[in-house]
Formats: sequence, structure tokens, C-alpha cells
Amino acid sequence: MANASLRQQLALLYQLQERDSELLTIQQKLQDIPNQIEQRQAQVAKHEVDLAAKSAELAEAEKTQRARNAEIETNAVQREKYQNEQRTATSNEAYSALERQIEFLDNQDAEAEDVILILMEESDQLKQELAELETLVNEEKAKTATETEQLRRELGTLETERDEKLKARKAFLPKIDKVRRDEYHRWMKAQLASQSGAVRANASFIALGKNGTCSSCRIAIQPQTLKEAQKDEKPVYCSSCKRLLYVEPATPDVPFP
Repeated sequence: MANASLRQQLALLYQLQERDSELLTIQQKLQDIPNQIEQRQAQVAKHEVDLAAKSAELAEAEKTQRARNAEIETNAVQREKYQNEQRTATSNEAYSALERQIEFLDNQDAEAEDVILILMEESDQLKQELAELETLVNEEKAKTATETEQLRRELGTLETERDEKLKARKAFLPKIDKVRRDEYHRWMKAQLASQSGAVRANASFIALGKNGTCSSCRIAIQPQTLKEAQKDEKPVYCSSCKRLLYVEPATPDVPFP
């Protein structure tokens, strides 16, 4: 209000700044929650990718094992054919040639059986790992679903709180002189355009001067500056951080902050 004292205006500006600091904190949380949900869902997706890869690895091992078993079965048919031909062989050379073919099949079978044993052990290990991954994925899904629901409820609560605070802020603004209010809003606009949310929440347009120290830069206020600020005759700024000062009064009967 135009006829309000400077000290009253400083007090109102400080209250507005505190309100906006709360709003900025809420807004930061509103921005963070969707990211938290996305991160949780991405973690589940990663586990599902690992599960699919492990399942594919097991399928490949079982496919190779089936192929080797089919090879042994084919060799058995061929071996029987060679053995039948040996019974009707008319020369030692023909008989020996067939024997070499049978030995070749035997060697192939021995190699295939070794591979099958290795694949069986590998498949058993993969099945165990797959079961563990399935358990992990199911646990992560359940955990993520619970946490996501909690975060969405928090989101709704924060949105309601933000809307209520914005409504209260709108009703509060007319108490502040337009010149001071516009100055504050220009500063806020510059802060929002140039700084991150975390920094914005800690920045200040108006700084408390308490026990002779500026709350913004934590540096002792120069004695002459402090005296000028306590007079409440004109706006006084901290010589270190250039913040508008709202200082502890010289007499204890004056409300602060």
C-alpha cells in the first residue's frame, strides 16, 4: 500500500519471498517426481532386458543341444547302414573303408556328447540364473508399482498445496506497494531465467540483517549501513551482496522479522 511505512513494506516483501521460496521448493518437487517415476520404470525395463537376454541365451543353448542330439541320431542311422554293408562286403578293402566311416561317426558322436554335457551344465546354470532374474524382475515391478503410486499421490498433494499457496499469494500481493512489488517481480523473473531450481530456492531479493550480519552473504553489515537501514527512511542494500536489507530493529519493541 502506498501509505505504508518502509519497514512494513520490507516485512511484507520478506514474507512474500518466504512464500515464493516455498512455492519454488514445491515446484522443484513437482518437476522431480516424474523423473523419479521414469527412473524407477527404466530400472525395471533394464531388468526385463537382462531377463530377455538370459532367456535368449538359454534358448540358444537348448537349440544347440537339440542340434547335437539330432546329429547323433542321424549318425546312428548312417552307422547302421554301414554295418549292414559290412556284412555283405566282398573284399577286405571295402570292409576297412566302411570301418573307417563308422569310426568317423563314432568320433563325431563322442565330440557331440562332450558338447551336449557342457551344454546341459550350461543350461542348468542358465535356468537357475533365469529363475533368479524372474524373481528380481517381479520384485522390482511390485516395488516400482508401490513407489510409483506413492509418488503420484505425493504429486497430487503437492499440486493441491501449490494451487492453494498461489491463491493465497494472489490475495497477499495487494498489501505490497506496487513499486516494491514490481521491483521484486523483475528480480524473480531474472532469477528464474538464469538459475537452476536449487539455486533459485536459496537466492534472495531481500536479506535479513540479524545480529549485525547479512543472512544472504553471511558477512557483517558495515556499521554505517546498519544504522541507515535501522532508520527505515530509504531502501538500504548490503554493500557485499547488494541485497535489499530488512534489519533487526534498534529497539526490541518493533516486530521482526
